[in-house]
Amino acid sequence: MEHRAPAFAFCPRDGARLVPTRIDGRDRPTCPVCGLADFLHVQIGANAIVEREDGVLLVRLNYGPRDGRWALPGGLVEADETPEQAAVRETEEETGFRVGLDGLLATWMRPGMPLIVVIYRAHVESGTLRVAPDEASEARFFPRAALPPLEDLAWPSTAHGLDAWRVYEPPRP
Repeated sequence: MEHRAPAFAFCPRDGARLVPTRIDGRDRPTCPVCGLADFLHVQIGANAIVEREDGVLLVRLNYGPRDGRWALPGGLVEADETPEQAAVRETEEETGFRVGLDGLLATWMRPGMPLIVVIYRAHVESGTLRVAPDEASEARFFPRAALPPLEDLAWPSTAHGLDAWRVYEPPRP
């Protein structure tokens, strides 16, 4: 069964009822007043691969259906921030570490109910490891050779990010 993102019924700009309008070969909810077309609602997530020596920081979730599984620090991007800002904010909220980003590592997307996750390499700039008790029960660095098995990872985006990190080689001079 195909999952489709729910469409807006009303324009978020002016409140007018949206009407189906044929654009680029598909009927898309469109505002007859301002012309806003609802092409696709995509949630955006931002994660950080926080590196220390030859390890990566993971948090053990303590809520919902993924309770007890490991995830990269991160979360959804707020409307007033960039994915980079979200990765830094979420990492600090979840782990106590203020991080600096070292570049884009990977992206992952779930279609249907669309979610795109942007995964950055990062390093600790300051802070002390502490978990956000409403989100995680534990956080720690895992050596590259001792990452949790796939069945212990919370999200496909975590597995994708760790796979990209395992094979990443910095540019050579």
